[in-house]
Amino acid sequence: MTQAVVGRQPTAKPATRLLLPIGVFALGFGGFLFLPNYLLYIGCTAMWMGLVGLAMYLPMAALRELPLNAAALTGLAAYLFAFVVHHGGAGQWFLGVAVAVGTITAASALAGLGSLAVTGLYFAVVSLVVQVGIEKTIFPIGQLTGGAGGRGVAQPDLHGWFGTNRAVYLIAGLTCLVVSGVVWYVKQTRLVSMWVLTGHQPEGADAVGLFRPVHKVVVFALSGVVVGIAGVLAAFVNGTPPPVFQFSIIWSVILLAIPLASGMRTVSAVWLVAAGFTVIPNLLESHRINPNLLSGAILLLALVSARVQAAFVARLRRDSTTWEIQQVMGYARPALEPPEISVVDCPSMALVGEGIGVSFGGVRAVDLVDVRVGPGQRVAIMGSNGAGKTTLINALSGFVPLSQGKVSLGGTDITDLAPYARARLGLSRTFQLPKLAEVLTVRQNLETWHGYSPEMEERAEWLMEHFWVSSVADVPVDMLSFGFRRRVELVRSLVCRPEVLLLDEPVGGLEDEEVARLIEILLDLQEMEGWGLLLIEHNLDFVKGVADHLMVMQNGTLITEGRLAEVWEDDRVRRIYLGETTPAQV
Repeated sequence: MTQAVVGRQPTAKPATRLLLPIGVFALGFGGFLFLPNYLLYIGCTAMWMGLVGLAMYLPMAALRELPLNAAALTGLAAYLFAFVVHHGGAGQWFLGVAVAVGTITAASALAGLGSLAVTGLYFAVVSLVVQVGIEKTIFPIGQLTGGAGGRGVAQPDLHGWFGTNRAVYLIAGLTCLVVSGVVWYVKQTRLVSMWVLTGHQPEGADAVGLFRPVHKVVVFALSGVVVGIAGVLAAFVNGTPPPVFQFSIIWSVILLAIPLASGMRTVSAVWLVAAGFTVIPNLLESHRINPNLLSGAILLLALVSARVQAAFVARLRRDSTTWEIQQVMGYARPALEPPEISVVDCPSMALVGEGIGVSFGGVRAVDLVDVRVGPGQRVAIMGSNGAGKTTLINALSGFVPLSQGKVSLGGTDITDLAPYARARLGLSRTFQLPKLAEVLTVRQNLETWHGYSPEMEERAEWLMEHFWVSSVADVPVDMLSFGFRRRVELVRSLVCRPEVLLLDEPVGGLEDEEVARLIEILLDLQEMEGWGLLLIEHNLDFVKGVADHLMVMQNGTLITEGRLAEVWEDDRVRRIYLGETTPAQV
């Protein structure tokens, strides 16, 4: 098998993936044609609630953040819209939409900034406080909400089969179709991969040069746009904004259940759950079944079925790819040919750390260590666990702050630069535990690099071929073994040709044969491109096969350094690393 991949081969998607979207569209269109007037209103309610669920789906699926203020923001959008358009013409309508959607978008963007400071459960609590704050301070303002009677919102005045209710249903349906199309389109771009990496593996996002605040704000702003549109629709389809209690905290929890119950995998599933949640209870209301109890049961059933479906699909995909994964391990490595492109044409630069010191409280993790990695040089750091090796690499790459010292790349001081900025300058790295987004495929993880270009795409395909992962390029990372994930992260670190490559235990989880192959390809690739290499590794065979300069650390200090053969004969090194005793000790 000797070939170089020079372009991305598109993966054919099964036609069965279209069944659910077609079914949901047919359900909506059938409702437009056949539903009686009193059920058209219920269908419209399902639409604006589905939009809220879709809006919450974005930060939940991409960033792993749980917003619990969606109901309040939807209500605020509805009341702002009605306040502006009340007794106004077409111009007031456009202004009302702009004010409502713009206000909620700005509020959501601020929430995105807030998620940089507090994440996970803490973010959920903060969003809950915002929900309660809006309920207690803004909703009681009668001049905004219109009081008990509310403010009227004009609807089309039509009669006959295509009457007011059907016209409103059509407008709401087209709005939802456009919003869903935009969300679907965004999902097909690499933006989603960047957002998922930002939310699932923040350190991995930094390592590929992503400025996480921008991506978080964009996701929350997009969510805010959808929530704002949902609020406008809520006011329009009712002819007046729904009462305040329908935007209370309990409704935030209920609306949150819609994307959760959908499994957060497809846009169509969100709409299906929203429709079932709103329409079925109303249809069965005549049978004296409590609609709230029935809605809860539907959401619970949808949530359980989504989990079962996800597990079943994952099992099928794992079984279908097991053979490919096993086979690729047996492939002989392709003959290494010079890459057709070079992302960075200038010579590699030296990484220099002078007097590096890192302290955690009163503990000195790294104490006045100097390190230099020049173009084409291969430096290994060894030492016992807790010696400060990883902390040193984290300090050089910006993931921990320096207590003292200076870091420069190519003569430029980068001490105060954030990790993402150092990555953009060419300081690329891997981690002890691979920082990959497990829900993404191998290829999607590689596409997350800042400034990813067609040339980088060619390089990624070439690297996947030579690191034996091309056959699983479209397999989700969570289906791969730990050793495979190691190689995927190594490929990702090389997609943007580095100035200096930092590897933290790169052969952990690899077999001896794989280690030998990795040594060969790394040496060949470095010889062609000239970047520097700094690595941490306990595997002696790998260190001896790769490094030409060895540093040995103990308790945060540098014990000795020099050429590999010379350092290895040092009695202190053998005592530290191998536990050997010297003749004097005997």
